[in-house]
Amino acid sequence: MLTVGYGRCYTLAVSPEQERLVCDALVNLGTLGTEQGLHAEGVRAVQNALQCSLDDARAALNELRGNNRIEEITTSFDHDGDPDAALGFRWVRPNTPE
Repeated sequence: MLTVGYGRCYTLAVSPEQERLVCDALVNLGTLGTEQGLHAEGVRAVQNALQCSLDDARAALNELRGNNRIEEITTSFDHDGDPDAALGFRWVRPNTPE
């Protein structure tokens, strides 16, 4: 169970099923053009999956990253080996095939 603490005010307990739903939502975002966009859309996806506040969503995303449940990777939009190809950013589950 993922437990997200934000300050001293409250704790959001997330069940294993909710954690899977959140990770699925993050992975399903696909590749985005900017790291900032990936984080903004990631927080929004967490917020929608958990029906929680913006602060809770940020804390949950940070907790998932800290516990290695989800990670950010950088990929190239061009698969022909072009070193000048635009980069994309996406969420993946660690230790799973891409």
